[in-house]
Amino acid sequence: MDVMKTRQAIAALNTYVPGERRADALKLASNENPLGCSPSVATAVQDAVRELHIYPDGGARDLVARIAAHRGVAPEQIITGNGSDEILVLIAGTYLEAGDRVLIADHTFSEYEFAARLYGAEVVTVPMQNLEIRPLDYLPRIDERTRIVFLCSPNNPTGGAFSQAELEEFMAGVPQDVLVVVDHAYIEYQTDPDAADADALIDRYANLIVLHTFSKVYGIAAVRLGYGIAQPQRIEEIKRVRQPFSVNSVAQQAGIAALADQEFVQRSLATNLAGMQRLQALCARLGFPTLPSQANFLAVEVPIDAREAAEFIARRGVTVRALTSFNLPRHLRITIGTDAHLDRLEPILEELAAAYPAAG
Repeated sequence: MDVMKTRQAIAALNTYVPGERRADALKLASNENPLGCSPSVATAVQDAVRELHIYPDGGARDLVARIAAHRGVAPEQIITGNGSDEILVLIAGTYLEAGDRVLIADHTFSEYEFAARLYGAEVVTVPMQNLEIRPLDYLPRIDERTRIVFLCSPNNPTGGAFSQAELEEFMAGVPQDVLVVVDHAYIEYQTDPDAADADALIDRYANLIVLHTFSKVYGIAAVRLGYGIAQPQRIEEIKRVRQPFSVNSVAQQAGIAALADQEFVQRSLATNLAGMQRLQALCARLGFPTLPSQANFLAVEVPIDAREAAEFIARRGVTVRALTSFNLPRHLRITIGTDAHLDRLEPILEELAAAYPAAG
């Protein structure tokens, strides 16, 4: 008989559901860059492999300096992590006690809830009007037990971005002892000039942390690299709970090389914009409603259970993400691919529409 006991908080945790990967299938399920990564990144990774026997720089100083220059902040305002997922857990471990409250949207990235529940916090979900995050909707729900508000813009999995004006009005109303975490994993893809850029508010608000990742537009999801930006005192506090060497040498060199190749970034953005327009037009023609997107994916409403629709598509050679785990049982999330990828996807979506005429 097993008599081991786990912490009570563990019972509330859900296992992360990743985008599906199948042998011989095109993967459009995890918002990865369809162009891969910059050739210079591949070269940097090969060079870094020669020193696998040496511990990495625990402070990732060269990488931090490059990030700081790229974002126009001081190095002491940067913390790097094994993906931005790690930084979410570090934030929770730094600021949450059991019984504290955390606010998240009701259809957003699951790791905010995971990080909060890991430390015994209560998660309060805020409804999304028309499946859009509106920061001002959070203000009435902040009380004396609220410690962190997580905001994702552009939001995963819906793709919408709130405005800079909304964010500024929200921050002006948030109590100074409530931490606001803005996840900008997809910010490079934004085309709306009014969309929020929380980095611009870092120097004004000591209770603001902004997260970024190398997994999306830079195309290096496999090495796991993300970073946060905040005022120096917040960064120092979070660093106290970080494990040593959490960002390995390969990831550090890959990040440096990725930042240096902005031509690749611009090519990735152009590919995404063209693919987004094509996929939106295709879905409109087939009668599949879509949500506005400022990211590298499109949330598509289907007339059947999303899991059934995803399996229908996967059996024909393309994997997409059913959004059931995001509490959206009739939506798929489709990563924007190249023309060749969309050539493969298009007849499958046409077949789906024909199989379920209510969609057309």
